[in-house]
Amino acid sequence: MKNCFDCTPHTMKDWLLLAAGVAAVFAAADWLPGVLRGAGAFLGLLAPFGWGLLLAYVLDIPTRFFAQKLFGGRRGGAMAVSYALFFGALALLAALIVPQLVQSVTTFAGRLGAYEETIRGLLVWVQNTFGIDTATAEQLVQMVGTALQNWFGGLSRSAARAAADFVSGAAGAAGNAVVALAASIYLLSGKEALLRAARACLHAALPPRAAGSVLEICRLANKIFSGYIGGQLVDALLVGGETFALMSIFGLEYAPLLAVLVGVTNIVPVLGPFLGAVPGLIILLLELPWKAAEFAIIIFVVQQVDGNFIAPRILGGATGLPGLGVLLAIVVGGAWFGIPGMVLGVPTLAVLAALLKQAVGAGLTARGLDENGEPRRNLPGGPQEN
Repeated sequence: MKNCFDCTPHTMKDWLLLAAGVAAVFAAADWLPGVLRGAGAFLGLLAPFGWGLLLAYVLDIPTRFFAQKLFGGRRGGAMAVSYALFFGALALLAALIVPQLVQSVTTFAGRLGAYEETIRGLLVWVQNTFGIDTATAEQLVQMVGTALQNWFGGLSRSAARAAADFVSGAAGAAGNAVVALAASIYLLSGKEALLRAARACLHAALPPRAAGSVLEICRLANKIFSGYIGGQLVDALLVGGETFALMSIFGLEYAPLLAVLVGVTNIVPVLGPFLGAVPGLIILLLELPWKAAEFAIIIFVVQQVDGNFIAPRILGGATGLPGLGVLLAIVVGGAWFGIPGMVLGVPTLAVLAALLKQAVGAGLTARGLDENGEPRRNLPGGPQEN
C-alpha cells in the first residue's frame, strides 16, 4: 500500500484531512508544554515513592547479608537490623557531625578577614620579589572576600525567615518522609511477592525466550548495581572515618567538615578524592602552609590504603571495567546528569559492557570462531587437532 505521505491531495476530502492533520500537529505543539508540566507535577507526587524505592534498594543489600549470616534466610529480623543501622547512622550524624560542621563553618566565616589579609600579604611579597603587578589580583581578592562576608552575613539575617520556611514546609517534608519510609518497608517486606508478580506479567506479555532474556539482563544489572553501590557506600564511610581520625590525631582544624566532604566525594570514583581534597587544601593553606601539607599527606595515605587494601576487598570485581572505561563513564555521566551521573555511570557502563561481551561471545560461537577471529578447534566445521 502506498504511503499516505507520498500521496498528493486531489479531492476536497484529501484537503480536509490534510488541514485536520496540520491543525492536530499545531494543537499538539501548543498543548505540549502543558502536558509536560502535568507530567512533571504527577512525577512530583510520585517522588516520595521514588525515594522509598531507592531506600529499599539500598537497604536490601544489608538485609540480604544479615538474613544469610544471622537469621537463617529470614528477612524480618534482617530488615529490623538494617533499619536500626540506618536510623542509628542518621542519629549519629545529627548528634556528632552536624554541630561540629556548624562550628567549623562558623569558625571559617569568622576568619575570612584574616584569610584576606594573608592573601594580600602574599601578593605584596610576589610583587616586591618578582616585580609582578598584582593590582588586578588584589581587586579580585577584595571582591571575593566581600562577597563571602556578605553571604555569611546574609545567613544570619535570613535565619528567622529560613526557620519560618522550614517550619511551614516541615509538615509536608515529614509527610513525604513517612510515605517514603512506608513504601520502602512495604517493598522490602513484599520483595518476593512483587518479584513473582513482575515475572508473571513479563512472561504474559513477552514470548518465553524474550522474557528469559529480559530477566537475565535484570539479574545482571541488579548484581552489578547492588555490588557497586553497596561497596562504594561502605568505602566512603571508611575513608571519611579514617580522614577524621587522622586529622583529629594531628590536631588539624575543620576535621568534621573536611572528613565529611572527603567521604561524600569519595563515592565518585577516580575524581572523588581530588574533588574532596582541593577545598580542604585551600582552606588550610590560608591558615598555615604546613597544615595544608599535613592534610595533603593524610589524604595521600588514606587514598593509598583505600586503593590498595580496602577498596579491592570491598568492591572486588563489581564492575569489571578497566580504568579507561571508568573514566569514560564518569566524564559522560557527569556531562549528561551531573553528580548522580558520575556515580551511576560506572555501573551502567559495566552492564552495557557485560551485555556487549555476551553478544560478541555468542556471535563468535555461532560462527565457530575464537576471540581472535580464528576457527575454533574440535568444533564441527573447524580444523581438527591430530
